[in-house]
Amino acid sequence: MAATEDAHVLLCRAAAAWGVSLDTERSARIDWYVSELLAANRKTNLTADTDPEVLLLRHVADGLAAAGVLIKEAPQASPTILDLGSGGGCIGMSIKIAWPQARVTLMESAQRKYRFLNAMAARSGLAGLTVSLWRAGQGALPAAQSGFDAVVARAVAPLPEAVGLGLSMASPSGLFLAFQTSRPDPEEPDLRRALARHAARLVQSFPYRLPREDQDRHLVLFRRLQTG
Repeated sequence: MAATEDAHVLLCRAAAAWGVSLDTERSARIDWYVSELLAANRKTNLTADTDPEVLLLRHVADGLAAAGVLIKEAPQASPTILDLGSGGGCIGMSIKIAWPQARVTLMESAQRKYRFLNAMAARSGLAGLTVSLWRAGQGALPAAQSGFDAVVARAVAPLPEAVGLGLSMASPSGLFLAFQTSRPDPEEPDLRRALARHAARLVQSFPYRLPREDQDRHLVLFRRLQTG
């Protein structure tokens, strides 16, 4: 079963509103990825959602919304971006497809998902797409897996913990972008402590609305403070 034409139109409209252009090639790459994810999911558990329209309008759309924020806020035209806890890859793959110049790493700790992501990186033809097998917070990261210009995380941990994990992998001037269902309070004690520990601040909470939804979600951007 494939997504309807209406779903594709809704996705393109939403992406355009977020500052992301989905031309024919990028749309085809997204369709290919979703098809591969669903095919692999029939053999091993990669995602609980098996409706292609749900994958497009919820999961891929989340990634495109994140791409829109990062394109505007990242410190350079070809940044290094980490998708932390990539799962089946919807966020990181969507960012990479929407923003080919970005160098994207998909980090995942589950072997079955890591193998799938490796296959996607090898077969996608997307230069600058890499995969890392690692569990965040479990020991020191190799130098090649830290110092990212931006780290993105969705449903990895409660926000204060996610902030700590994400910022620990970002560069000294790096960004951390978190998916939230509501706007967070920077004065919440656990979050305030996490920001102080990593010398960071909450820059902005970007509201966005997924196609066919009637409530805003939020992409919350954190930035390391410049020191020295």
